[in-house]
Amino acid sequence: MQTELIQGFHLGGVDVQPLRGLVIDDGETRHLRPKPMEVLLQLAARPGELVTRETLIEEVWGTAGGSKEALAHAVSEIRHALNDPVHEPRFVQTLRGRGYRLVVEPRLGGPAKSTAARVHDREQGGWPLISELTRRGVVQTGVSYLVVGWLLIQIGDATFDNLPLPWWSAPFLTILVIVGFPIALALAWFLEFAEGRWYVDRGNGTRKAGSQSPVIYIAVVGALAVAAAGLTAYRMATDDDSIFGTAPMVQVDGDTFLPDVELPIRDGSIAVLRFLNIDGSPETQIFADGLAEDLIDRLARVPGLYVSSRGDAWSLTSSATSQEVRERLRVAYYLQGSVQLEGSALRVLIKLIDSQDGSIRVPRSFEEVLDDLFLIQEQITRLTVASLRVALPPETQTILTVNTDNPDLDAYVLYRKGKAANELPVSDESITAAVDYFQEALTVDANYAAAHAGLCRTYVAAYLDSDDSTYIDLAESACASAVATNANMDLVHDSVGNLYWRTGRDKEAEKAYLRALEINENDVRAMQGLAKVYGRQDRLQEAEGMHHRSIDLQPGNWRSINSFGGFLFGNGRYLEAADQYRQVVFLNRENWQGHGNLGASLMMAGDFERAVPALEKAIEIEPHRTIYSNLGVIYYYLGLFDESVEIHRKVVAMAPEDSHVWLNLADALRFSSESEQAAEAFSKTSQYAEQHLAVNPRDSGVLLELAWAQAMLGDIDRGGELIEQSIKIAPGDPYGYYYLALWETLQGRNGAALDALETAVEKGYPKAMLKSEPYLEALRGHERFAVMIANVVTVKTTSQD
Repeated sequence: MQTELIQGFHLGGVDVQPLRGLVIDDGETRHLRPKPMEVLLQLAARPGELVTRETLIEEVWGTAGGSKEALAHAVSEIRHALNDPVHEPRFVQTLRGRGYRLVVEPRLGGPAKSTAARVHDREQGGWPLISELTRRGVVQTGVSYLVVGWLLIQIGDATFDNLPLPWWSAPFLTILVIVGFPIALALAWFLEFAEGRWYVDRGNGTRKAGSQSPVIYIAVVGALAVAAAGLTAYRMATDDDSIFGTAPMVQVDGDTFLPDVELPIRDGSIAVLRFLNIDGSPETQIFADGLAEDLIDRLARVPGLYVSSRGDAWSLTSSATSQEVRERLRVAYYLQGSVQLEGSALRVLIKLIDSQDGSIRVPRSFEEVLDDLFLIQEQITRLTVASLRVALPPETQTILTVNTDNPDLDAYVLYRKGKAANELPVSDESITAAVDYFQEALTVDANYAAAHAGLCRTYVAAYLDSDDSTYIDLAESACASAVATNANMDLVHDSVGNLYWRTGRDKEAEKAYLRALEINENDVRAMQGLAKVYGRQDRLQEAEGMHHRSIDLQPGNWRSINSFGGFLFGNGRYLEAADQYRQVVFLNRENWQGHGNLGASLMMAGDFERAVPALEKAIEIEPHRTIYSNLGVIYYYLGLFDESVEIHRKVVAMAPEDSHVWLNLADALRFSSESEQAAEAFSKTSQYAEQHLAVNPRDSGVLLELAWAQAMLGDIDRGGELIEQSIKIAPGDPYGYYYLALWETLQGRNGAALDALETAVEKGYPKAMLKSEPYLEALRGHERFAVMIANVVTVKTTSQD
């Protein structure tokens, strides 16, 4: 190699002629003495390698005459001849304390091209540029990066939909790959790896071909890391996601929102749609519904399996598309079935369907002679669940039994009719129908625990709808009978817990719900009830955890999400609550409670403009008194008192024994053109609040209603006592301190009123509610009050459970 080099070689654009002792660089000729030229030849014979000082001294000077100083002087002459500065070497690199290496691959051949000629080649896209790109590893890096980037995008497309990630995750990955490409090419051009170390290549042709693997790897990985860091920093600095495209917004009541990313589609999630009744007979429908519900109950007890609630699943038709099921229920699989009864011949077809692509995973059909309805239903349920084990995740393989009644067939049919009536929107007709069916079922089979439990829950609903305390006595009796006949059913303890919670017996309610969870650890209804109990006991962390647990089990269950929204609402987290209620409406577009609660939350946050359409949409679906009441409250805070009175009178006609609606009417009358009628409304408030407290003396909200009504009727002392009592029961409730502030203003104690308002705000009372409250007129000139109401306004409303 060295013999060939003596004839002449090129270092990039520099022509070296050892025999003549010349170095020619872009037309400029320099002389190089023999010893330095020999040192250069030794380095050129081993390009890219470390040549130690000892080796160079021995090869050039022999055993005598050589020294480190002489070698250093020779290298200095080489640098001068090559115009190669020591601090930024183009050709010879000094490895301190070790030796030297030539970082350029020498080329044999004729005279080197001038710089101008080489630039011309590059501009014309000639082969020298391609060769240089290949030698530096730029081409190889580009190809490798494109392959890796394509794989990353494909993996993201296949997995991101099933993960709880923000909408912009997929476009973020695509843009990351695009941005990283030029970075990878730049890193490949400048980076060099040799002798176990990384270097920056600043010259032309500084790398030895064929040693690019480390460079390719670090260029690809480094480019992705730099691009990811840059995009992340951009998002954090600007909070602007527009570069990732348009978010998949959903329109709700004139408001657009992004569906919550905490609603993933779980791998082990399933829904059971309502089975199709082919022959249309009432008998077939009873059997079809019972079979589908039995499957829901059985699957809900399978460890690791997440089952959509019956109410949500049956809100879809039996022939719903896989896309509808996936969007609404957020499940990976679902069961569709059909039932046909001809004489004594029963035919059942059940299919397990993948919601992602609509493919049928497990088909199963049954043909039986109808002689024992419950035995056949049990057999079909067991065989169906066993068949599903083929397709479902391994952790769902354990099949548990269900504690059920074994009632008379006629009683069962009546029970199912009562249950269907009980699930309709609450009204006098639905309550009467449910009670009649449950009582008829118990006439046929007096020991039917599920019918007793259904009757108990219906009586509680009737009490909430009418405030008639006699329903509570009936509910007590029905729940006691349910426990006496079968204490091993979770739905029995769910009903008992509901009764106790509604009547303020929180400790007993907690025990009942915990007992239900002992029987069925996946009892979502018990979790929702327990969360409400914990919330009222100011055990907020436990309550929120229980809400999250119920949503995790059934991510498409709007009732769980609605219940969590109520928890957030009750703790002054109105915008967070609004997000949850938007999810309710997203999952069930015709859900009047979701629209109404969304409007209530926006109202509490002071956003009247978006609150009104939500409330109007709720009224369009179901003209419920609570929605009307909240709309009336908006008018009150807008100063339209006569219009507010008109709406509240309509609400009072719908619920004549509800102390809350009477109080809203009284407050509106107090500032309207009919102010003389306010006293009568406050008296009605007191009357019905007293009746309610006779049933549930620990209802802190009703205590505040009674306190304010008494204070406005002139009994200031009793009003203060009731407010104090409410604060002791619910010390975390900001409304207690809010009413305390109103009570203080009545007595002219403005300083104490401001103290109470500040405490209310600290505990979560929205500052925006204060600005338009007419009762606080006396505080408007105070600086402390001005700070609290700066630039905000909202109203007080209620949310629906």
